[in-house]
Amino acid sequence: MTEEQKDALQYITLFNIEARYEEYKCEFHKKCTKDFTAKNIKTIEGLRTWMLEKITR
Repeated sequence: MTEEQKDALQYITLFNIEARYEEYKCEFHKKCTKDFTAKNIKTIEGLRTWMLEKITR
């Protein structure tokens, strides 16, 4: 796993924390613009593809 992939996973994990706790929800919702969401979905899809390739070998 590259450092970039590790960083992306660490960043994505924050979404779960921010969406789970009430005090963070409002701020997180403000971040979730169309561009923010599209960029992160693309990153997540790339990681998913990479992981699936690793486990099917």
